Amino acid sequence: MSRGFAISVDLNWRALKHPTTFIACGFGTGLLPKAPGTWGSALGLALWLLIPPQPMWQIGVCVIGFLVGWLASAQVCRRYGQNDPSEVVVDEFIGVWIALAALPRQAFWLFVGFVLFRIFDVLKPFPVGALERRFKGGFGVMIDDVAAGAMAGLVGYGAWLLVGQGAS
Repeated sequence: MSRGFAISVDLNWRALKHPTTFIACGFGTGLLPKAPGTWGSALGLALWLLIPPQPMWQIGVCVIGFLVGWLASAQVCRRYGQNDPSEVVVDEFIGVWIALAALPRQAFWLFVGFVLFRIFDVLKPFPVGALERRFKGGFGVMIDDVAAGAMAGLVGYGAWLLVGQGAS
């Protein structure tokens, strides 16, 4: 039995009873069928709306979320013997939060940030893919999504400056 198959068999809804697994799996969104990263990003977007819009809150939540996600992901990666199980989606929260931090809280720009983050996360252009290959375990799970979120935020902010300052 391959490791990839083992993770799908072992990491299931019962595993969410463990707090680190619950966090790492994005409160269960990582176990939803088809595109767990998109489900995790969607929940991340919804949670973003609960974070006060002041930059200090946003930065604080991103930093604390990164640290908690790193620790939770590291434990799940060790427990299941995987570097980056597809079920672990807490990294999507942080990535989409970083992308959204650069944009206005308007429905159109939230959608743009979400879509741009998913594009950078899936396509993994440099340096996203290089970071994913370079780092393993919990830190590796998180850092490529930080880069994807930063790239999405920069592109989204650039688009907002060029064409969208009045779009809502």
